[in-house]
Amino acid sequence: MNIYYCLLMIAAQLVKQEKPKSRCSICKIRAYSFCRCLNDDKLQVFSKISLEKKYTDKQSIFHQNDPSTHLYNITEGNVKIYQLLDDGRIQIIGFLYPGDFFGTYRNHRYNYSAEAIGDLKTCVFEQKILDKYLDQNPVLAKELLNQTSFELTLAQDRVTVLGKLNAIERIARFLLNISNQRERIGWQNNPISLAMSRLDIADYLGLTIETVSREFSKLKTSNIIKIISSKQVYLNDIKKLEDFCK
Repeated sequence: MNIYYCLLMIAAQLVKQEKPKSRCSICKIRAYSFCRCLNDDKLQVFSKISLEKKYTDKQSIFHQNDPSTHLYNITEGNVKIYQLLDDGRIQIIGFLYPGDFFGTYRNHRYNYSAEAIGDLKTCVFEQKILDKYLDQNPVLAKELLNQTSFELTLAQDRVTVLGKLNAIERIARFLLNISNQRERIGWQNNPISLAMSRLDIADYLGLTIETVSREFSKLKTSNIIKIISSKQVYLNDIKKLEDFCK
């Protein structure tokens, strides 16, 4: 009995001594975020330089030309990034997904505005603190550079879409891009989730909302896609969608 009691006491002490898991170590999208290169010890420290912040649908995260004080990493939900043009119109640059890092700036001001699509969770970093940490961890800095380059890819892709493709081709490319982005973060890439509104899709693709609805109907009638709901689409024939983009 004494031996059994001693074993229980030892086990209890070991449980007490076990380090509590950090928010970062149990993050569901860690494998797809720039912090994936950090080992457990560094992750414990890293988790202390950020905080989790939640946003509701359509809530602004920051506005174009606001002072760039913080940087963000999406852990759950989606973000719309856009720019305000000189004539007052809004131009959507793209849509971001879990694992994406955003908040780039120029001359200490944000290059664009960011808005939550649906419920959103982010890791928020104070810019100065993160910069100091990156100076001490060059491997992490390299990972972050790879992540931020994705924002540039979004802008370049939009130029390609608007410059070379007709309406049906733009829709096809858009659907395939979302499928590819979901696959990139380890999610099921079919069916795809359309968290953004049809109006946002139209603005992003440089089309009217009527044209977007009409082209979606054509793809549905041709059995190339299946509309599961207003927010979910199944790609019945990915090959035919790819053919539109050639």
